[in-house]
Amino acid sequence: MTVKPEKNPFKDKTISRLLTKFSAPAVAGMFVIALHNIISRIYIGRSIGALGIAGIAIVFPLAILFMALSVLIGIGSNALFSIYLGKKEEEKARYTLGNAVVYLSAVAIFALTVSYLFLEDILVTFGATPEILPYAIAYTKPLLIANAMAMVTMGLNHFIRSSGHPKTAMATQIIGAIINLTLAPLFIFTFDMGMAGAAWAIVCGQICSSVWVFVFLLSKKTKYRLQSKYLNTDFILFLDGIKIGFSQFIFQLATSLLNIILNHSLVKYGGNLAVSAMGIVIAINTIIIMPVIGISQGAQPLIGYNYGARKYNTSIQTLKMAIRWSIIVTISGFVLTEFFARQFVSIFNSTDNSLINLSATALRYFNIMLPLVPMQILTTVFFQATNKPLKAMILSLSRQVLLLIPAVLILPLFFGLDGVFIATPVADFISILLSSYMLRKYFIKHKQNFFFSNRF
Repeated sequence: MTVKPEKNPFKDKTISRLLTKFSAPAVAGMFVIALHNIISRIYIGRSIGALGIAGIAIVFPLAILFMALSVLIGIGSNALFSIYLGKKEEEKARYTLGNAVVYLSAVAIFALTVSYLFLEDILVTFGATPEILPYAIAYTKPLLIANAMAMVTMGLNHFIRSSGHPKTAMATQIIGAIINLTLAPLFIFTFDMGMAGAAWAIVCGQICSSVWVFVFLLSKKTKYRLQSKYLNTDFILFLDGIKIGFSQFIFQLATSLLNIILNHSLVKYGGNLAVSAMGIVIAINTIIIMPVIGISQGAQPLIGYNYGARKYNTSIQTLKMAIRWSIIVTISGFVLTEFFARQFVSIFNSTDNSLINLSATALRYFNIMLPLVPMQILTTVFFQATNKPLKAMILSLSRQVLLLIPAVLILPLFFGLDGVFIATPVADFISILLSSYMLRKYFIKHKQNFFFSNRF
């Protein structure tokens, strides 16, 4: 039985329709992921309290490290995959997918083994105090399994989206989130499993997501079916992919390092309560930023395809539209969090007034520059999708390493705990200026207006 020829998923009447087609499922999927993360913290906050939320916050850098490895291989290889599709080199695209499967799986097993063997030392290094450590360990041991599976699943999900099946990619994320949301209250409250219950609910959801991805890639529903003859360990192809994904890898790696430094600063200047407050802030902020990440995921294959097909103006117009749509999201989030900060943070714990007051203050400071953050995110994605890894890496490093980490270390010396909270908007402001400068130079080169004046 032969595979029925598929219509080219990158052909449509308008950029807006294409961006909607690819971004809407990704946005929905990312929103659901953010929702199940925030609800898990609500369950923990209401059942265990501030130390439980702090335990989750301490573990966050480890989850980012797993995701860093996933984007290094998955996003980098997927960018090559999109470029090859744009060049009509479909065999190379298939080998790129097979190569990614092998390397994602091998690296996930390695990361899982190392993390499990040195878990307690890792968590202490991440900033866990003696009071927080038992909660962090109970949560992390099962979570390592989910992290390893998510590393492979999310890495391959980019290929599903880029091959013209954004709804299937969305389902990958939604299935796991729904399973998690269903089982978490059962495990935490009914079975009284506490922190471990929250983690095992995530594991169950991730198992379902992983099965979904591999069943689809092995089926005849996709033109770019995963077959044994395409599974390979082509190291040159692997290097080509990670060159592109390296900027996002560095971004994630720096984010993990930043969170470790942040945890230590929070403990130093505000104690365990400050770690809990920042855990709440990050959870709320994630639900605003995740739709922007979804838009960027939808835009990436479109930008890469048009770049590969030498349709440079179309790739630029796609970027402009993605930035505008993302800014609408972040402006809305900014207004809500500034005016209703206490109402949002009290969802996590309605009885601890100290935690509510500190979290509300941190949330308002943290999101000062939120409306313009999409400029930095999407400019990085644009340079990555157009095979300009050095520029993308510079943008990633500038915010996380060159700006934010020094800000977290220096500002508290003058402003105490408030300095930790305002470090993020200070770094965001400078990185947005740098992104605008680099993007403007690229637009001038291609004779494009820097201002986003084309129609929605």
